[in-house]
Amino acid sequence: MKRLVSLLIVFAALSMQAQSIKMEFKPEKGVEYPVFLEINQTMTLIVPGMGNVVTQTDQIIGAVVTLAEEVEQGYLVEARVTQMTIKAQGQGQSQVFDSEGEDVLGQAIRSMMGQPLQMIISRRGEILEQMPVEDTIYSQADSILATQYARRRREQTMVQIKQMFSQNTIKSVVQAGLTKFPEREMIIPSVWTDEEPSQELGAIVTVQQRLIEVTGNRAIITAKSVIMPDPNAKKPDTPQRMEGISGNGEATSVIDIQSGWVVESNGTQSLRGELVVEQGGQVQAIDLTMEVKTKITGK
Repeated sequence: MKRLVSLLIVFAALSMQAQSIKMEFKPEKGVEYPVFLEINQTMTLIVPGMGNVVTQTDQIIGAVVTLAEEVEQGYLVEARVTQMTIKAQGQGQSQVFDSEGEDVLGQAIRSMMGQPLQMIISRRGEILEQMPVEDTIYSQADSILATQYARRRREQTMVQIKQMFSQNTIKSVVQAGLTKFPEREMIIPSVWTDEEPSQELGAIVTVQQRLIEVTGNRAIITAKSVIMPDPNAKKPDTPQRMEGISGNGEATSVIDIQSGWVVESNGTQSLRGELVVEQGGQVQAIDLTMEVKTKITGK
């Protein structure tokens, strides 16, 4: 009897080890895939003669992704922004951009909600291509601002709105609902690594992901990231930019196995580097640190 029990235990253990799964992004026609990305960022500038200057930025960006058609590379999808809220505080000042606000700025941002932005996503959950966006999608926002803003202020605000709805921003929001899966079947546990450049940080981000559990239609994946400066990064043509950014991060995500869409995820990042400021031919490099918390909800 003891031998039979031992054999059953061994058989059960071998069965669990042999369990494998192929995970992919598999959207269905007519189904909406929502994603809400919440980012809480604390940036500290270490300014000579002034000490630490702290800026707190809180963002909530929502979007809905729908399948337009299946293509050779994967899926052509449409992403529509549903919420854009950005609040920044620092040095006794605050600034708010809120699509739910009732002021003229809020109305202008709200006019951008629901604009269809197309992209191609591979079956392994990688955004391969973003379709060009016509400048005409900003026309209504510009017209709303023109009712109360003078020309100079309107132009400055439109620059900010275009940055808020840039392709990089939209890509980040949609990517928050995705996971880059390996192309192979995975046993439990399984580990895989991806590496990609971050244009925003001027860095290379290496992410090691681990599938640790599968229960019903849910999979749990943990991720650890290492961020290092990218020597080949193109410097943005702006008076301020971040350089020499390095650090690390970690996250835990719950994934819907049927669709490959993120159900929920929580993560943190610790970064350090320099803020480079160019003004009047002078260049100043200011040490900085950033602590970032992210929460993703996809249901």
